[in-house]
Amino acid sequence: MPSKSFEIQSSTLMIETFFDSILYTFLFVTLYLEVFFLITFFEERLKLAVKSSSAKLSYYPSTTIIVPCWNEEKTVSKTVDSLLGLHYPKDRLQIFIIDDGSTDSTWEVIQKFADNPQIKLFKKENGGKHTAVNLGIENSTSELIGCLDADSFVDKNALHEIARAFNEDPHMMAGIPTIIIHEPKTILQKMQRTEYHNIAFFKRMLSPLDAIHITPGPFSFFRREVFKKIGLFKKAHNTEDMELALRMQKHHLRIRSVHTALVHTTSPETLYKLYRQRLRWAYGGMKNTLDYRFMMFRREYGILGMITLPLSFFGVFIFLYNFGFVAFHATRTIADKALQISTVGISFALPRFDSFFFNTNFMAILSYVFLGLGLVIIWNGTKLAEGRFRPSMGIFYYIFLYGIVAPIWFTRAVINLVFSRGTKWR
Repeated sequence: MPSKSFEIQSSTLMIETFFDSILYTFLFVTLYLEVFFLITFFEERLKLAVKSSSAKLSYYPSTTIIVPCWNEEKTVSKTVDSLLGLHYPKDRLQIFIIDDGSTDSTWEVIQKFADNPQIKLFKKENGGKHTAVNLGIENSTSELIGCLDADSFVDKNALHEIARAFNEDPHMMAGIPTIIIHEPKTILQKMQRTEYHNIAFFKRMLSPLDAIHITPGPFSFFRREVFKKIGLFKKAHNTEDMELALRMQKHHLRIRSVHTALVHTTSPETLYKLYRQRLRWAYGGMKNTLDYRFMMFRREYGILGMITLPLSFFGVFIFLYNFGFVAFHATRTIADKALQISTVGISFALPRFDSFFFNTNFMAILSYVFLGLGLVIIWNGTKLAEGRFRPSMGIFYYIFLYGIVAPIWFTRAVINLVFSRGTKWR
């Protein structure tokens, strides 16, 4: 019997050691990437200090902004008003509002803009966002073509900053803005605000490395020749903004982050709406990465192939594994503590706090390091997006809540991937 018990203990120890080894590998990769991006930040910090400038440009490229709409009666008017308020020559700017077969009053709402010489209205049968944007591209003759989701609102200098970036870099084929959550009210929206600050940080760090893999719907711009060379938008698992960016990277067409171009977007206010949106993003991200898997681990595609794309796909599994590991050990600790309380009583089971005690366990120290680096990224991401750092409850919500809710859509995205189940736009 003792021999059998020893064998069971040895097998359990080997299994735990195996899973611990996987965790340490994943943590090392995550730590390496955080340090890598921070080093890139310190190399770029002087460029990040450059603020938005309203000085006149030497040249204003002709520009078309496409606003695809599907059941956006509540927000489209405000979206278009923000475009009409852009500090950009009116004779160099056209706005296409395209109703993609809305079933609400969107078409009636946008009639208020019918007599504006800058605006053209289009109505078509529902075919998805990519078909609406493509219709706009096909009807445009402008040098620059951009898109703005009908639930987003632009800063008055945003297009000026985009155009300036194109003027400064003739090899730049696409420019993406800094996206900020518009007027967050719920806990989830405040959490997303900090998340978007972090995204802005990473996008700006990927920019000089030619490693951006998404041209987001809110206010991304392209030179007209991009579509002549590689074609129009595709459905691409309902994440056409990622597929087009990967197609551009395949042809080595430069994408840049213009961090001084600010766009405000509305965000899901409930967990269910957030789940639907993020499920589409996670599933579409993995599917598009698989479609372009030939670019992964290829030096020809630089940081994009060696880091961005592998992280886009395997990052979901790393996140879920780390979450599962923490959840398992937290559950086991709680169970052990409950058993201890039932055996010796709550007064003996409660931990004794000592002001001189500092946990020097390896995992504890690693947690401190991750938290510290994460706070540095949040600090700089907030400064990048907002112009200055302001402490907010959104940071607290992001640190303690995101790791709890994100596994919900990541898990479902993996299930959908395994069983080839697509996702809906909404």
